[in-house]
Amino acid sequence: MKKSLILVALTATAALSTSHAFAAAGTVNFVGNILDTACEVDVASQNQQVNLGNFYKSEFPNSGTKAAAKDFNIVLKNCPTTVTSTKVRFDGTPDLTNPNLLAIDTSASSAASGVAINLMTADKVDLPLHGENSYNYVLSSTQDNTLKFYAQYISTTAPVTPGTANSVANFSIVYRSEEH
Repeated sequence: MKKSLILVALTATAALSTSHAFAAAGTVNFVGNILDTACEVDVASQNQQVNLGNFYKSEFPNSGTKAAAKDFNIVLKNCPTTVTSTKVRFDGTPDLTNPNLLAIDTSASSAASGVAINLMTADKVDLPLHGENSYNYVLSSTQDNTLKFYAQYISTTAPVTPGTANSVANFSIVYRSEEH
């Protein structure tokens, strides 16, 4: 037992006495602004419902098949003059097959499977969940700003099983000021 304790003590001493060399490899500069006010999100945009429609499972013969896209808007009002543009980020439960897509709520016993929801910007470029793409919405401080988006069902596996295909996404406004 004493030999084991002595061995542990010697090992710990050797580990503590080992020198490590560190060299500075660079710096990270953090920049940003604290804005006085933000745009107001229009009440109708805060908790909206987008009806993606009804589709037959046969309309999704292969993985990656997309349904017709439905448009929806987020309206920003009373934007300060210092905020010149914005990007929008959507967050929600990611699909297990493709984490860029919004998962269908499977808590309902009658939930569809093999499909997810694809979100897109005004120019119909995919907008990955939990991220932002390069689309920039220019903002006006003198009028309401309508930010257009699209959503569509997309099959993630085949075959698709029928059922409810509902989901929820939260959105965040990522402002850009005239300084940046």
